[in-house]
Amino acid sequence: MKRSCRNSRTAATGARSYATCLTIGAFDGVHLGHARLIRTVVAQGRSRGWKNSLVYFPLPPKFVFSGVHENCLITLPSEREAALRGLGLDSITPVPFTDEIASMDAEAFFAEIVRGRFRADGLCVGADFAFGRGRSGGAAFLRAACRREGVLFRSVPFVSRGGRKISSTLVRELLWEGRVTAAADCMGRNYRVSGPVIRGAGLGAKLGYPTANIGADPLKILPPGIFAALCRLEGREFPCVANSGRRPTVNTLGGRMLLEAHILDFSGQIYGETAEVEFLKRLRAEERFPSKEELVRAIGRDIAAARSYFGRRRRAAA
Repeated sequence: MKRSCRNSRTAATGARSYATCLTIGAFDGVHLGHARLIRTVVAQGRSRGWKNSLVYFPLPPKFVFSGVHENCLITLPSEREAALRGLGLDSITPVPFTDEIASMDAEAFFAEIVRGRFRADGLCVGADFAFGRGRSGGAAFLRAACRREGVLFRSVPFVSRGGRKISSTLVRELLWEGRVTAAADCMGRNYRVSGPVIRGAGLGAKLGYPTANIGADPLKILPPGIFAALCRLEGREFPCVANSGRRPTVNTLGGRMLLEAHILDFSGQIYGETAEVEFLKRLRAEERFPSKEELVRAIGRDIAAARSYFGRRRRAAA
């Protein structure tokens, strides 16, 4: 007769008096699909009187393998943990995806990580989750391995939007295209980027529209385009026009991406403060204009469009 996970694990190790339901992944973006999976982990654990635990890879394995370390993350690790903490988890543990982990086959990963290091008595994963070298540890392997070890196993269905599975890959694609509203629909919240306000070339002020240049982490995705957004500064919130791009008209960035915000009806020195930009609506794509005069006129139109957007937003909220 099969022994209960709780009693056998405690007797074998003497290390704890509770069982654990575990989930593993990168969880970049903490989108609606992740939320469904985490709700399942929490519910399965609580229904049995178990603890629940989440293990995440700060840099997703695909970027470890590709060597891409810029403009690739929806959420930085600190942002990810902040979003995860609100979902009822007992334990959240970052585990760097190392060469050692990458080289493990599925059996070794299951034995050394799932059962060994994290002592899982239950395992909940997404329907397409796989671990181990060559992604050999998919749903069929996991179901069989968990049955063999007396471990609870649950495979959680996808969440879909517009006929597509919500995934971190989809959210990244949407952000890389500047489609922040569609990305927000997949995440269940608006996309945000934060960083210190840094000194730039002062180009915005010379054009008559001063901007706050935001020193975003290079790992963070900057969606290209001109946006109506909110800018938060030390607890204060202001409507703004955010420009995320390469300044093709003046060409001062050498092809680098920059996030800058023209804060509406604001004046003051804010260098060194931490600013957060919450993207609300894309106004247009970034363009290369034939002259600075044309650029200035376009900025004026952007500000007018943003004011109109915020006016509609205020009326809808009233």
